[in-house]
Amino acid sequence: MSSAIFSLPELYASYKNWISKNPQTASEFETTAKWISYFIAGRIHNSQVVSELVYSLSNLLVLFNDRIINQSQRVEKPTQHESLKVWLTVLEYSEVFLELSATKLWGTKGKWLIIICVQIFKCISRLLLIFHYKENVIEHPPIPVLQRKPLESGVYDAPLSNMPELDNISFVLHHSGKVIRKVDSSPPIAFRTWKPLERSICDNKQTIEQSLIDKQLIAEALYIIKPIVHLSSAACFGNNTWKPWMLSLILDLYSLRLYRTCRKIDYSCLTRKQKLTIQRRTVALILYLLRSPFYDQYSKERINCLLSGMSNKVPLAHIICNPLMKYLPFWQSTYFYMWST
Repeated sequence: MSSAIFSLPELYASYKNWISKNPQTASEFETTAKWISYFIAGRIHNSQVVSELVYSLSNLLVLFNDRIINQSQRVEKPTQHESLKVWLTVLEYSEVFLELSATKLWGTKGKWLIIICVQIFKCISRLLLIFHYKENVIEHPPIPVLQRKPLESGVYDAPLSNMPELDNISFVLHHSGKVIRKVDSSPPIAFRTWKPLERSICDNKQTIEQSLIDKQLIAEALYIIKPIVHLSSAACFGNNTWKPWMLSLILDLYSLRLYRTCRKIDYSCLTRKQKLTIQRRTVALILYLLRSPFYDQYSKERINCLLSGMSNKVPLAHIICNPLMKYLPFWQSTYFYMWST
């Protein structure tokens, strides 16, 4: 027993070493674990909870391995609010499992208690990120999956957050206000323009990097408080009424409209990664077609007719369409909440 205990640190060190040297192979095992969760659904007792547990654990394994790779290869610089983003990511990966488990153990009241606690924690944490830690657009999940293919080839595109900021490559003279480039941050001679840095550009970049200002701050805050607004309206008007659905849609649309207005004023106000996050939020508006009460009154019958027609007319399509028709009601009631995106 003692030998096994003493060997645990060595096993963990060996595991870290293997993951660091074989990130792409580790990805294949992680993907297999996710597919197992799909295979389990409907095939064993309490398959919904077990399937979600396997899926959550596979996502947590990806996060854990990404952290090992990041620490060993120094892909991204750690930040002071990294632990908060880690907890947020862990919660987003496991919130559906927590909800299903609470429903099995304590019924509907336990389910809604877990939902309220989780969403309040997520809302407060995200507001801390944008107001206290000066995050801009918060991704979903807050710590995205690491792109491992470039690591295998030895070529990795550093994220924009790791690029040298303008305030790190220059300084401003106190009396004259002139912007001076630091010697150690000068580009190669072949790429130098020999033009002085413009104060207006420097000030604009520094302001954008420091905090979300004006419309950007409002846009992100609206997106963050949307789950709480939806829960509050559902408590007042009912979960399957149109008012919570409409309020959430209005908040989403107005938040995206504010971001679009900011980009029209200054296209460089958002980084490439942030623009991709905004694009994903725009595409996610399609999910409103699968959310109650729109789904119950309009989408459900049309989707079932489409899947049934494909199953009858397209060869081998029944292999995919029939399970989809069977599990779509469960997936719709479990995943397509206003606060799940």
